[in-house]
Amino acid sequence: MTTSNDNTRRNFLRQVGRVIALAAVADAPVLMAGGKNAVRDIRLERHKGATRVVFSLSDSAKHKLFHLTNPSRVVLDFPATTVAPGKRLSLQPSPLVKGVRYAMRNDSELRVVLDLAGKATTRTYIRRSSKLRELVVEFASMEIPATAAAVPAASEPVYRKPVKTSQRKKPGKLRDLVIAIDAGHGGKDPGAIGRKGTHEKQVVLQTARRLAKRLEREPGYKPVMIRNSDVFMPLRDRIKKARAAKADLFISIHADASPNARAQGSSVYILSENGASSEAARFLARQENAVDLIGGVSLENRDEMLASVLLDLSQRHTIETSYKAASRMLAELNKVGKVHSRKVEKAAFVVLKSPDIPSVLVETAFISNPREERRLKTREHQEKLARSMVKGIKKYFADNAPEDALVARMRTQEHVIQRGETLSGIAYLYKVKVDHLRSVNGLSSDKLLVGKKLKIPVTET
Repeated sequence: MTTSNDNTRRNFLRQVGRVIALAAVADAPVLMAGGKNAVRDIRLERHKGATRVVFSLSDSAKHKLFHLTNPSRVVLDFPATTVAPGKRLSLQPSPLVKGVRYAMRNDSELRVVLDLAGKATTRTYIRRSSKLRELVVEFASMEIPATAAAVPAASEPVYRKPVKTSQRKKPGKLRDLVIAIDAGHGGKDPGAIGRKGTHEKQVVLQTARRLAKRLEREPGYKPVMIRNSDVFMPLRDRIKKARAAKADLFISIHADASPNARAQGSSVYILSENGASSEAARFLARQENAVDLIGGVSLENRDEMLASVLLDLSQRHTIETSYKAASRMLAELNKVGKVHSRKVEKAAFVVLKSPDIPSVLVETAFISNPREERRLKTREHQEKLARSMVKGIKKYFADNAPEDALVARMRTQEHVIQRGETLSGIAYLYKVKVDHLRSVNGLSSDKLLVGKKLKIPVTET
């Protein structure tokens, strides 16, 4: 490969690394890091048609600013800076600036992301006030959606809540939650092999299919099989497929193995920020990640930029969200049988490194345990595993479904009848059977009364 190609590839990786790292920055708790400088406050101002975001800093206003698109956002890096103790940075959404996110980088640099409603041009300048320095980010112009509400022309900070509307969403506006189901291993990679010759790749694919079938029956859910046949797929291709499907949750299904034939029970893993949380988890992570070498891809001994990308994939928000989903699933698996660990484990699995998709890895049982090997092969046990995972998924999204999802509308489990609505139309909206809707609400006919509340049945798997 020529020097020119090497440079082109390196520059490309740098650009990709920066985009992925920024995509992973998320809402963070109070941050403590090295450096005396601190962000004390952040506020929104409006003056003569311009919108300003003002940072109050205890010492230095030194920063780097750059723009990103798709979606539009402005990124500021503050070196040797943290957030003041006890403070949490937040902005009320406006037609121009939708919100703020932040996280620490390299233990000393604070990265702040301002999410925008469209393209913007910016300028920055410093204002001084008594003991603080204020960094002002001013948006001189911006593409504003036609439906955006007006911002007050006064120069005082904007603290008001978003305008509420009584307009109901139409059925087409509500989407299904996409669950990416990844059956581990496959093809030339059999995974672990039980004492009776059972291949991990076979039993996890069967369980993954049963999970997908159960999710298909759930209103508001759309399963996507990452591997639906006995084929080999590199680990990072699995992530790519999940991201292409715009998955809301990624579940990788495996069957554990141990030199100790008595080891038993299920485990649930999420990505670790600092490697594995135990020696057993570290061993398992190395074993799973070695599969990339089978596909001819190795990320070892790469340049610092690529290593930085992998580090940025472990951002706080995605990991914390993954932990919530993993905890729900572990609780349900504990009802099926013994769990190997009563806490959510952490390890550096490659398939968990998606920057923007909550991801969990389920070790359904120990295939190296003869008793559990027999159970993993049975339809009955596979169905139990699938049922418990569905329950865990539903309980997680009951509190965490995005507002544009059908499941979010169903959280209240009631619907106020509007003029012109029919029972069949409401059943279609929530993807439930008319008979079930009629039965739950004790209706003897399909006649509806405007203003009356209907209970929306949610199937329990």
